[in-house]
Amino acid sequence: MNPLPSESDPAPSPCTKVCRMDGQVCAGCGRTLDEIVRWRGMSPDEKLDVLARLAAQKAASWAASSPFPAAGV
Repeated sequence: MNPLPSESDPAPSPCTKVCRMDGQVCAGCGRTLDEIVRWRGMSPDEKLDVLARLAAQKAASWAASSPFPAAGV
C-alpha cells in the first residue's frame, strides 16, 4: 500500500500497519472494515472524505483527553 499521494491519487492511505479491529474500527488507522476493504476502489473524493472524518475524530479525541480547558470555558 502506497501511503504517499500521487497525481492520479491525491489521498494517501491512512494505514499505520497496526491492523487490529477494535470493535467496528481499526485500532491503527480508525477506518471501518468496509472502508479498509474498499480503499483501493474508492474515488479520490471518497478517500478524502474518509481522511477528513478520521482527522475530525482524532481532533475530537485529542480535545476530549486534553488536560487544558476548552477555549471560552
